[in-house]
Amino acid sequence: MPFISDTQIQRLQGSYATMQNKMERIKKKAEEKTGEIKQVAEVVGAASAMGLIRGKMEDKNTGAFNIPGTSIDIELVAALALIGTSMLDLFGKFDEDVLNAGSGIMAHFAGQIFRHWGKTGQFALIAGQQFPGQGAWGSYSGLPHAGVGQDQLARALAGVV
Repeated sequence: MPFISDTQIQRLQGSYATMQNKMERIKKKAEEKTGEIKQVAEVVGAASAMGLIRGKMEDKNTGAFNIPGTSIDIELVAALALIGTSMLDLFGKFDEDVLNAGSGIMAHFAGQIFRHWGKTGQFALIAGQQFPGQGAWGSYSGLPHAGVGQDQLARALAGVV
């Protein structure tokens, strides 16, 4: 009957320890990648859901998706509410998930805003809509603003694209 020498046992133990370390590193990397995939899915899922909701519920003539009786865009409020509450740690272990959803909605909103700006040369804080008499920052900032068509930055950027 063949015997295993002490040297061979030590080599086997070393190989086994190396394999365990590699498996732990692979497991840790897989967990990290799973978290990244989840984050991307939450951001893209929230943006997609908001796009669907907005498409179904926005005003078909103006593109407005406002809180009833106001000129405040629901999408902007939803994004800021989710981002703000997650930063205040109001959702406990789900704070990161809520932040991801808020980020997705904010990204969708920003995309709509800048799509409108690119198409029209006019910047408005309500996606898909331009208000008569409001220029670069509208009435939300409280700052003076240029009238429609007088926003030089918007015209310059629209000319570049």
